[in-house]
Amino acid sequence: MIASGKFDGLIMEASLLDTSSQMILGSGWDPKMILWLFVSLRLGQMAVERFLSTLNRSYYSSADRQAQARELLGISVEDMGKTLTYSNDKFIFSRVAGTLSLAGTLAFLIVGGLGRLEAVAKYWSQNTFDSDLVTGLYFFGLLGAVSSIFSLPFDYYRTFVLEQKHGFNRQTRKGFLIDRLKGLAIAVVLGGPILSLLLWLIQVAGTWWWLYAWIAVSAFSILTAWLYPTFLAPLFNKFTPVTDEALKNGIELLAKKVGFRTAGISIMDASQRSSHGNAYFTGVFGKKRIVLFDTLVQAMAPSQVVAVLAHELGHFKLHHVRWALIRGVLATGFIFYLLSLCLPMTIFYQSFGLNGVTAYGALVVFSLWFGILDFALQPIGNAISRRNEFAADQFASDHIGNSQELGSALLKLRETSAGMPLSHPLFSAFYHSHPPLLERLLALGYTRDKVQPMTVSPS
Repeated sequence: MIASGKFDGLIMEASLLDTSSQMILGSGWDPKMILWLFVSLRLGQMAVERFLSTLNRSYYSSADRQAQARELLGISVEDMGKTLTYSNDKFIFSRVAGTLSLAGTLAFLIVGGLGRLEAVAKYWSQNTFDSDLVTGLYFFGLLGAVSSIFSLPFDYYRTFVLEQKHGFNRQTRKGFLIDRLKGLAIAVVLGGPILSLLLWLIQVAGTWWWLYAWIAVSAFSILTAWLYPTFLAPLFNKFTPVTDEALKNGIELLAKKVGFRTAGISIMDASQRSSHGNAYFTGVFGKKRIVLFDTLVQAMAPSQVVAVLAHELGHFKLHHVRWALIRGVLATGFIFYLLSLCLPMTIFYQSFGLNGVTAYGALVVFSLWFGILDFALQPIGNAISRRNEFAADQFASDHIGNSQELGSALLKLRETSAGMPLSHPLFSAFYHSHPPLLERLLALGYTRDKVQPMTVSPS
């Protein structure tokens, strides 16, 4: 067995914590009660989610609010009608998919699904490579397979029914399948080694395993960010150089003005999957690569594309990306530390049908409980993100000479994606990392009947 004396010692040293957890919960608690507490909390979370989505639907369905949005943004009655239909269809799909997904998850847990997968993983391990680490890899492989099979019908319906109905899907069924096979291959090639390292560290590194795991996962995140533009992204999309000279010159002037060192400007064939548009920059350590969706270039004038890119560059120049990375790294460390405290609590493993304390069990059980806490904390992260979006909008407005080009570009993005420009503030707090379009345009001071020429100079 690969589980070393250090792992056994860690459990023995932490037995006092397990005892203290029993004291906190009380002697009357047993594994079934813990499981039903989890089920109750998840059902409570679903109730909150339903309340928020219903509140938001009622908000954006208001005839008065829609009329105000149409007037301020210049959206036709017909276009707003299409947007409302799309939003309502997404609402229904989200309601049905969310209910079935939660019902399936809770049923799986209640009947001891994790324990059954653990038994199969142990059997396979005993007949191949008998170690706790290999058992953990089999366990996560089985869990990933179950999750993928369960989510496949929802993904298919979203792509080939919902998105197809509203004219956004451009992906073929063959492409849909190939994308998932590629994703599986990447998960095995990249996810397998880091998962193996994480399981090994929990087993052999002693009390301070969480610190080593934090360092390892953070380094892996940086590595994948470095690999993404060169090795990973080309597996799913084709990238070609920008051929429109007006667009290329506008981007280069903007990049020079804001001090952005670019390693190239590429157009990505996003249209093979969807008609939604976007732009981003990618890369770490030195020059960054600017990527434009071909759907964005096709739908907008060059000046509008430059305005969208100015917003993205605003995130870079205002250090939003850097601080997001720092927050992510710190959050990862905090999560691993919390996991180290919860690791010895045997009753939490038993409540989900697992035999006892294991490295792989700790990761799964903790992630289940942390999901509830993460939902409660979402408004904090979203508030930071929305603040950054407003700042990036203002940066773009300042560096392209006016707010009108960015405003018209955002309206074009809304038009091509049928995005609802309205959202209830409470719903946005939990679900939106970007402010609703109406709020963004009002903050910019955009007026739809006046579009000034964009001015980007190299000075």
